[in-house]
Amino acid sequence: MPGEVALHSVPVASGSAARVFLCAATPQQRARFIDALRQRASIQFVDSLGELKRLLRSNVGEVDTVIVPARDSEGFAAEPIVREIALDRPKVAIVAYCEAGTQFSTDIRSLAVAGVHQIIFRGQEASAASLRTILAAARTQCAAGWVMQKLAPVVPSMLHPMVEAALAKPESVSSVRDLANALGVHRKTLFNRCDSARFLPPAELLAWCRLALVAYHLENTGCTIETIAIDLGFPSDTALRNAMKRYTGLRATEVRTRGGVTCVVDVLRERLRDWQSGRTVAPGVTLRLTRSP
Repeated sequence: MPGEVALHSVPVASGSAARVFLCAATPQQRARFIDALRQRASIQFVDSLGELKRLLRSNVGEVDTVIVPARDSEGFAAEPIVREIALDRPKVAIVAYCEAGTQFSTDIRSLAVAGVHQIIFRGQEASAASLRTILAAARTQCAAGWVMQKLAPVVPSMLHPMVEAALAKPESVSSVRDLANALGVHRKTLFNRCDSARFLPPAELLAWCRLALVAYHLENTGCTIETIAIDLGFPSDTALRNAMKRYTGLRATEVRTRGGVTCVVDVLRERLRDWQSGRTVAPGVTLRLTRSP
């Protein structure tokens, strides 16, 4: 039977601490994950992929991360359940642990195509720091994918690479220069692309991408605004609060209660309508048009 090990329990704004499902792990692997996630998450151990599938189909509430083997002890492949999780629970980060080697390349490729965000290879789990880094990368990738889905209909397709680069490494891509470096182009190229797409300038596009990520974390985690500011590379929580207020007109708590990412994207749509009509030149700055006498 699966056992649950509560590593840490703190009151958070959105409910409970992060919840991780660890499937078909050996006792040694369980111990390493417990050590890595101590005071960071609650782990629920699941004995097989079949049991994990039944558990996820039941009313289990919110799940932050699912960790699966390429194949369990009964020989069942994880690919089908990975596809199911990616489709039914797109906000769940999926991590697979696999053996390294060319003989396992087919399983690795199948898992990547199915929707796994990160892979832990044998030996990497020996380090608690390595495990935490991989799990954090999986959650970042999962968040970026979800936010990209919400922004894609609003941002012209020719600018999608800019959005993807901004979302992929928010802690290091915090300026137009950083964004240009991430894409391997000159800053002027970004301005030219936005101009050709008749879209907002790069700095504002970057700001909206980052605020959408903030909204994702406000909506889906119990993280404080201070923690989110640190994780996403804002100079301070005050800088994040000011940016949120300037661009959306809302406080962080209001964004959390009004739908998170959807709320920010809706405000972005309004901003685009005003900007394209010439009524505003910057967030919060409205042009008052008067008739000539």
